[in-house]
Amino acid sequence: MGRGIGGGQQRDGSGGRGRGGGPYAAGPGGSCVCPACGHKIQHQPGQPCNKLTCPKCGTGMTRE
Repeated sequence: MGRGIGGGQQRDGSGGRGRGGGPYAAGPGGSCVCPACGHKIQHQPGQPCNKLTCPKCGTGMTRE
């Protein structure tokens, strides 16, 4: 015993981040949306939406 659970596995078998939905499981497609004005842009793989600013109003984008 004494061995931890590795590889992103959790005790309940859910597998850690990204297995049950949410932003970590969003995949390469989808859109980034501005929470202030609603402007949407196509999500670019490898570019997190929260690192982008809205081209219309300058607010930080979020993943849709």
